[in-house]
Amino acid sequence: MRTYHFYGWKTANIKDKNGLTPRDYYDLLSGIWSADTCAPRMRNEWSPENKTRGQCSVTAFLLQDLFGGSVLGIRLNDGNYHCFNKVGGCVFDLTSEQFKDKELDYNDCEEQFREIHFAKDEKRLRYELLKSKLKDITPVIQPMRADNLGRYGEVYAAAFSGEPWNDPWDPKNAGIHVGELLSSKQSYGLEYLVKGEVAGFILGTSMLFHYGRTFEINDLAVAPEYQRRGIARRLLEHCLHDIKEQGMVGVHLITAAKGVLPEFYAEYGFEKETEVILMGAELAVDEE
Repeated sequence: MRTYHFYGWKTANIKDKNGLTPRDYYDLLSGIWSADTCAPRMRNEWSPENKTRGQCSVTAFLLQDLFGGSVLGIRLNDGNYHCFNKVGGCVFDLTSEQFKDKELDYNDCEEQFREIHFAKDEKRLRYELLKSKLKDITPVIQPMRADNLGRYGEVYAAAFSGEPWNDPWDPKNAGIHVGELLSSKQSYGLEYLVKGEVAGFILGTSMLFHYGRTFEINDLAVAPEYQRRGIARRLLEHCLHDIKEQGMVGVHLITAAKGVLPEFYAEYGFEKETEVILMGAELAVDEE
């Protein structure tokens, strides 16, 4: 799992209606927090390197829209409140990094209400600005659908025709490949939509062994124009979370032996198998 630095990130596993977690929203908000959404009294302290500065209340109420729960406030020395979220037993503070190494006390905090905070027009307008920007970039993660096979084939062919695979896939054949996997009774897959377009997907199948049911990730593909945006990470994290909830006892995959991919999967606990090897044989085609 990728390491974050905001308070409560390790247990921030709750999901909204689109299957996104607070960690996902931290990634999204990191690109749109700005001086315009920062509290006016702190704008001279805001910078891309200190992107959460002055963003606490508008962010906390925006996350409340998505996950429900309560917005709580830590009273600071200047009399103002630093806002954060509590949803059931899950407590998280997406803007805690602005305090650097200072430890905050998240116990016995007062509930905060938007009617009071948004009585100030400037704060309400900042909240509405941040909400509008987030809406424009928020993706949708949902189950894969057979009627999207054409687009899945395009994404797969484009992704695996490049580095590190360089496999000359034809989109039509790639669509057939994905369709065969998706039609399995034991398949499970998620698509990632950006403004209604499939940007990537993850797909696999499960199988029962004597020690329990395991899941094989057969495909994880992101269209080249959407790569380097964290999409593969989000798809993998959601997949791992979901199959664990389904009772899977293990997960495995085949990937390139060198390069960034083994390092990527190692972040999520994948290790190179030492007791088994992958074997294969090419079958000669008889010529008439």
